[in-house]
Amino acid sequence: MRTKILLTGCALLSAGVGCKWTDFDDLEKDTWVSSTDKPNGDSTDYGVAIARGQKGSNGGKLVVIGAGQAQYTELVYSPNGDSDLAPTALKLNTQFGIGNLDQQPILIADPSNDEVSLVVNSGSQAIAVLTGTGGLLAHQVFGPEQPDAATYMVPPPRVDQPALPTPAQVLVSSGDTVYGTFVMNVPNPQTKCQLQDAAASPVTVRGVGAARVSSTTFDDVVVWGSVGGNVGKLLLYPGSVFNGNPPVGACAGGIAQPIATSVLETPFVPAKGSQIVMVDATHFIAVGHKDLGSADSFLGYYTIDPTAKTITATGAAVTLGDLRTATVLNVGTKRFVVAGYPAALVENVKAGRVLVFPLDMTAGIDATPAAQLYDSQPEDNQQFGRGVAAMPFNGEEVVAVAADNEIFVYFELGPSSSGMGSIYGDKRVR
Repeated sequence: MRTKILLTGCALLSAGVGCKWTDFDDLEKDTWVSSTDKPNGDSTDYGVAIARGQKGSNGGKLVVIGAGQAQYTELVYSPNGDSDLAPTALKLNTQFGIGNLDQQPILIADPSNDEVSLVVNSGSQAIAVLTGTGGLLAHQVFGPEQPDAATYMVPPPRVDQPALPTPAQVLVSSGDTVYGTFVMNVPNPQTKCQLQDAAASPVTVRGVGAARVSSTTFDDVVVWGSVGGNVGKLLLYPGSVFNGNPPVGACAGGIAQPIATSVLETPFVPAKGSQIVMVDATHFIAVGHKDLGSADSFLGYYTIDPTAKTITATGAAVTLGDLRTATVLNVGTKRFVVAGYPAALVENVKAGRVLVFPLDMTAGIDATPAAQLYDSQPEDNQQFGRGVAAMPFNGEEVVAVAADNEIFVYFELGPSSSGMGSIYGDKRVR
């Protein structure tokens, strides 16, 4: 594995504003971003997905997925910013029989602990939810073949199971149907629920999230999908869709319709790979893009009213082209949306960039980015920004970015690294 410290991410957000390596006398002291090449030869396409791997306060950990040879790895960052490959790397074909990964694999982190889940096809009529901390265990979802979206959620308790505290578990969607993934007391047959809109039309699910609306102890499900392939809709469903049919779930006849007041038509119709990113229990970001061949994309901020159970758009959406993925960065009391545009032009090269937008919880997303990040030596098809994560590091969050066979971690987003004002200072312990 090769780790290097670079002056990467220089941005020109206004004429005459930028940074050069010659601005610094002591590179070791003043550089703010580390770049880690793929750590071994097991994957030909390293960094197709990333997620934070721990919530602790000592250094940081980033989960990185490779493709070609499907591989799970963890990059461990010491408090001073040095990185190393953890001895937990797994060849997914050897360990779990996982072959080719989707172009945008589903990798999600449990908001309540250090656990992550990789959701992938595992053969005919089955999806594997590979879950763990410092390793993976396989949980099978039988019936569907290709996952379209997934979220951690705390489902309502089942009346046919012991009344114990329910851990967060993974809800998987495929097509117009959602499936609960059980880590204990696995029911037989597999629970599933087809989602319809209020007019009984099937909803093709493209993004799911867990919202704390009807209860203080379990989650409901917010869905972004399409109806008939040409109408985008946001809908809220009771959390008991996780559990399937009555009397334990809400899916009478295997079907559920949304909470009536919650349905909101969106100006964008999401395609596969779109996402819902929760900001908190009742606010979320809708991250939308089209199928391959279209640069159209959408970044919208929405609020759920837990009393009226309505969903409303807050502020104007950002519709810059080539968006692929996004996450929420917390800096003290401030929040930012970190958005990856891996096909964006940088210095006339299709290298990719990341934009960091301020987020106001009452006004929405500020369309003027506070930072623009890209490689200081952009390369064609570098795909900088194909994955983004807010990685806890020394007890605070820093930005991590995936590119083609390379991972970047920004230990500082200050005036030089961001091109504008300071977002956060150096988080490393010297």
